[in-house]
Amino acid sequence: MFRAHQEAFGQLCFDIASGKISNVRSIICSITPGGGKSMLPVIAANTLLPAIADRVAWVVPRRSLQEQAEAEFASGKSRELLQNQHLIRKTTGEPDPCRGLSGFCTTYQAIGSNNAFLRDDFDAHRYVLILDEPHHVEEGGAWERALAPLVKRAALTVFMSGTLERGNRKKIAFLPYGESMNGEIVDLSGASGAAAIQYPRAHALFDKAITPIHFELMDGTAQWIGRDGKTYGTRLSAAGKDSAEAIYTALKTEFAMHLLDECTNHWLEYRQSHPRSTMLAVTANIEDAKKYVEHLKRRGVKAAIATSDDSALATRNINRFKEIDTKNSIGCLVTVAMAYEGLDVPPVTHIACLTHIRSKPWIEQMIARATRFDAPAGAWEEQMAFIYVPDDRLMCNIIGRMQDEQIVAIKARLEEDELEERAARLLPDPSERRTITPVGSGALTRRWSRVGSAAKGENAVSREEIRPPSLAEAELRERIQDYCKNVDALFFGRAWGETNKRVVKTFGQSRAHMPLDKLQKVMVWLEEYYPLGSMTRK
Repeated sequence: MFRAHQEAFGQLCFDIASGKISNVRSIICSITPGGGKSMLPVIAANTLLPAIADRVAWVVPRRSLQEQAEAEFASGKSRELLQNQHLIRKTTGEPDPCRGLSGFCTTYQAIGSNNAFLRDDFDAHRYVLILDEPHHVEEGGAWERALAPLVKRAALTVFMSGTLERGNRKKIAFLPYGESMNGEIVDLSGASGAAAIQYPRAHALFDKAITPIHFELMDGTAQWIGRDGKTYGTRLSAAGKDSAEAIYTALKTEFAMHLLDECTNHWLEYRQSHPRSTMLAVTANIEDAKKYVEHLKRRGVKAAIATSDDSALATRNINRFKEIDTKNSIGCLVTVAMAYEGLDVPPVTHIACLTHIRSKPWIEQMIARATRFDAPAGAWEEQMAFIYVPDDRLMCNIIGRMQDEQIVAIKARLEEDELEERAARLLPDPSERRTITPVGSGALTRRWSRVGSAAKGENAVSREEIRPPSLAEAELRERIQDYCKNVDALFFGRAWGETNKRVVKTFGQSRAHMPLDKLQKVMVWLEEYYPLGSMTRK
């Protein structure tokens, strides 16, 4: 089933593709974190290609999110729900970014470093440009300058975020703004010409798309020496104007370990009845993250770290964190900014907030890591996010509104469930229905392709997962490399590199820039001309 914003986005794309709407060049999607915005690029590709565009370009904040974007197109869910046959590949600046596929995924950083080849590609092909979490792009900043030529050339630009505001209060590039009681905010009225789709947290809770939150606020004392040399002390909950100093002090001393232990204790107990449950510990810096990992390991918890100082290790540990009930899996991940957004691990139920950062967008994104509905874990009514945070005024201000939204949404949800149950008891028995006489029917307006719209048969797409293209490319390149080394040893008397030279001469291209189908041809050519089962040189 599609959620309301996915349905609305699909219909809007269908109207654009069919020519019913012709004056929309951008769509702003304000989707609460965890609401399911990662399906939107797949919907865009299935609906808009090739009607108004040839390719999709999906830009994300970090390299770790590229893998998730690539996997979204390859997932069995998207291939079943949408009969999706499109694939994209991740790239960080190589020429020919699509390599025969329907698009690519890159990062803001990669485009900021070099967008010259992309400008040429956007000139040669019609693109749907999807800017994921665009609040990373500040108005007047370097990334705006790098993206501007692509936005100008794109057939359609889609902005999708659960955080349409920046922590430093500066404007987000390319988005229209309007006046409100709280100052200037992103204009979602449609008056600017940009279409807008909204899916707030209350709506997602009502739809059971995300889980309710239980907050555990821990109070404590903090004592510090100020810049004036004087000693100050206060409770976190009563710190007032000294909140920033009190929070920083508490999280640099014993208080942080107490909060981490409280969260861990509850998680370990909760896990006995909910074995899929995992835990996230969010810190302010890498030094603290390393300290907390060692503390958890001493307690016997299978924990690992994911920080920006070692991106390769972070990616491996995030992948291990996503695994459930395997020898390689881990139950707790300690991270810094990588928990800010995009980390999509539905089994996360517990978060220990060990950071002094109090930016509203940051905190909301962090909390959302634990609110994803985990279908294999059971019914929605049995799931809950447990967030352990310091009991300070700044944190309470942030979570107060979230709690208010939650109370209203859950109450409405329970009332509707009760009405549905009451209505079900009043329905007549199906066997008592009267027969009808068909008279005729007529077609009304067409709608975008939905579940079950594709005919069953040889062209129907299987729900089976497809390997992400960049992973398949990397594995095949490694296999070719090993094969070339063996051929060098067996056929050319250890003249290292000889086979590789012949591959480049024959195919006229470095393997690093070859698309998947060409790499497959290289492998077939090698096995045909240099069979390792024979010592006879051809």
